[in-house]
Amino acid sequence: MQAIEATGTVNAQGQISLDQPLQIAHPARVRVIVLLSNPETSNLESSQPKEDGVETIEPQDVSAQSFLSMVDTIRSQVPKEEWKKLPTDLSKNIDHYLYGSAKIEE
Repeated sequence: MQAIEATGTVNAQGQISLDQPLQIAHPARVRVIVLLSNPETSNLESSQPKEDGVETIEPQDVSAQSFLSMVDTIRSQVPKEEWKKLPTDLSKNIDHYLYGSAKIEE
C-alpha cells in the first residue's frame, strides 16, 4: 500500500475536491482518511512547496503535544495494580498475547 498526502476542500454535499490532481499512472481504488482542520487552529500547519511542485502540509508540534497529553491523561487513569498485570515482554510478544502466535523467548 502506498500513501499519498493531498489537500482539498469538502463542499456542502460532503464531496472532496482535491487542490491538485493525484499523480497516479492508472485508475485505482483508494482508501481515504480525512483530517479536518479546526478553524481555530488552522494556522498550526504550514504549507511548503516541494521541488516537484506538490505542496505538502507539515504539522507542527502542537498537535503532537495534544495527542501525547491525551495519552498521558488516559494512562494516568489506569490504576498501578493494572499496569503491574501487564507481561514484561508485551512489546516483544504482542502478537502472542493478541493472536496466540508463537511466543518469542528472551
